[in-house]
Amino acid sequence: MNAQEIEEEINQYRAYIASLQGRLRELQQNCDHHFQRDLYFEKCLKCNKVNVLYY
Repeated sequence: MNAQEIEEEINQYRAYIASLQGRLRELQQNCDHHFQRDLYFEKCLKCNKVNVLYY
């Protein structure tokens, strides 16, 4: 395997990851959230979305 093939494979994985991130964002936007709270954050039990409560 040469450097160009490795770079092409990396770019394919980046595109796949970008597509998964878009699907995750869409899923989290359409979720009927059920949050479990902690002292510093809350996390949805359905879609794993995290909201930070304190910075």
